[in-house]
Amino acid sequence: MPHINNLAIRLDKNCRLCNSEKIKQVLKLKPTPPEDLFLPKSKLELSSEKYPLILALCEHCGYTHLSHILNPAISYSNYVYETKVTVGLSKHYKEYAADIISFAGITRPSFVVDLGSNDGTMLKAFKYLGMSVLGVEPSKKIADIANHNDVETFNDYFTTTVADRIIKEYGKATVITANYMYANIDDVIGFSKNVKKILDDGGLFVIQTGYHPEQMKINMFDYIYHEHFSYFTVKVLSELLSKCEMELIHVSLHPSKGGSIRAIAQQKSGKRAVHESVKFFIDAEKRAAIHKPETYIRFGNEIDLRKSELVGLIKQIHADGHIIVGYGASHSTTTLIHHFE
Repeated sequence: MPHINNLAIRLDKNCRLCNSEKIKQVLKLKPTPPEDLFLPKSKLELSSEKYPLILALCEHCGYTHLSHILNPAISYSNYVYETKVTVGLSKHYKEYAADIISFAGITRPSFVVDLGSNDGTMLKAFKYLGMSVLGVEPSKKIADIANHNDVETFNDYFTTTVADRIIKEYGKATVITANYMYANIDDVIGFSKNVKKILDDGGLFVIQTGYHPEQMKINMFDYIYHEHFSYFTVKVLSELLSKCEMELIHVSLHPSKGGSIRAIAQQKSGKRAVHESVKFFIDAEKRAAIHKPETYIRFGNEIDLRKSELVGLIKQIHADGHIIVGYGASHSTTTLIHHFE
């Protein structure tokens, strides 16, 4: 095992959601450097530090998560991804915004807050539809781009102080969105309580996140990397939101990122009925034993078989004198390359 900087990584022995000590490591991937650290050969020594990448399961509440937590400052200090570079995402967000406005039945100019708002692409879609918008983005470089593009953005983490500032300067939000960032939060309970704090009585909190019960069906494992602390099921999301005095009322499945869910919540005092989709997903997860360690152990064995097949193919291609070219590199490339060695 490479040297581990204690300031860089933390080992959690208790569940971050229910505090149980019944934590079982269920999928051990090869250690990797930070997932977005793509460097030229002349600087490869900067990525020589590798950190444990281990998926764990709380046998009490079913929360799937990384047991070793990489300091977010390492992932985000040189964060370079901009939403706008992903092909088709702008169109997706326009449809997303229209769907949420329709579902919520809100009128112009309702207040929409996007947490982890990146370059403001999502908020532009809401703004185009007449909403008042605000972003919260921890990367200064990316927040500056959003502000330059006329999408007002706070350059900060979504803390209690920021929540208080939003209420003081703007009032409470009608819609709060968290797009592919809810899994990236260390203190997800504290974060969600701050969401509740700024959500108005009839407002909606919308989470879109990768859904591993669907991703596992296609043997997709490289969505597991250090930036993703949590791997949510609908059961766990429902219980987590309930702890924070919110109620999950609707869930839908989407093809993005190999399989995602859009989960919509309201204040516990909200007037909307809970849609049958919530129970549908929870029942399906139970049938699939998605909260049982054995499911992940079988998944790991299947990934090892795929590794053997791919490495064999690559060796044959190389032996035949051919060249392999890789085009494009997402965060998940790091997991794939290191685990398949």
